[in-house]
Amino acid sequence: MTDRLVHATGSLLERKTSRRGLLARAGVIGSALVVAPIRYLTRPISAWAAISPGSCGGGLCDDGYTAFCCEINNGKNVCPPNTYIGGWWKCTAYGGGGLCAPQGVRYYMDCNHLPGTGSDCRCANGQCGERRTDCNVFRYGQCNTQIGGVTPISCRVVVCQNPATIDGFNCNGSVAVDNTTCSHDWSCLTSPLVQQVPGAGGA
Repeated sequence: MTDRLVHATGSLLERKTSRRGLLARAGVIGSALVVAPIRYLTRPISAWAAISPGSCGGGLCDDGYTAFCCEINNGKNVCPPNTYIGGWWKCTAYGGGGLCAPQGVRYYMDCNHLPGTGSDCRCANGQCGERRTDCNVFRYGQCNTQIGGVTPISCRVVVCQNPATIDGFNCNGSVAVDNTTCSHDWSCLTSPLVQQVPGAGGA
C-alpha cells in the first residue's frame, strides 16, 4: 500500500513540478511515511505537518528551541511575512565562526506570529534534524509592545548589535541573557551577505 501511494504521489507531482521540486517533495513525503505513517495516511495534513516534535525520536526538532528564520525564509535572516519581533535576548560568549564572530556577542530575536496567523507546530522544512517552528508560545516582550498577546514563535533572527539601538525594531533595552544558545548556529548564518535587518515581514 505504501509503495503504491508513493508511486501515485510521485506521478502526480511530476506533472506539476520541476525535477528539483519533485525530488524535494518526494523526500519530505518519504520522511513523513517513515516517522508518522498513520498520522500522514489517515489525516488531511501535509507531509511537513506530519513531521513534528515528538514524532522524530531525537534530533534538533526535539530540543525545544525554535529554528532560525534563514532556514525557512529562503536563506534570509529576517522575520517572515505575518510576524513581528516580539523580544530579544543576548548571548555574551559566541565562539563560533559565523555571523557576529568578530564581536563575540550575538543578539537573538524571536519573530512571533501576528495575532490570528500561524500554522501547526512542526519541524522546520519537515526535517527531524532542524529545529521547530510555530511550536513555542512565548514572548520576551521588549519589542513592539503595541501588539498585544502572546503567539507562537515562527523563527529566530540574529543581529550583532543591541536591538534597542536599531531603528525600526521598536525594542527597549531590557536585557535578557541565555548563553546556552551561544552554540546554536546554522549554515545560512555564516555568509557575509546575510541581511540583519528584518524586511517586509518584520515589524
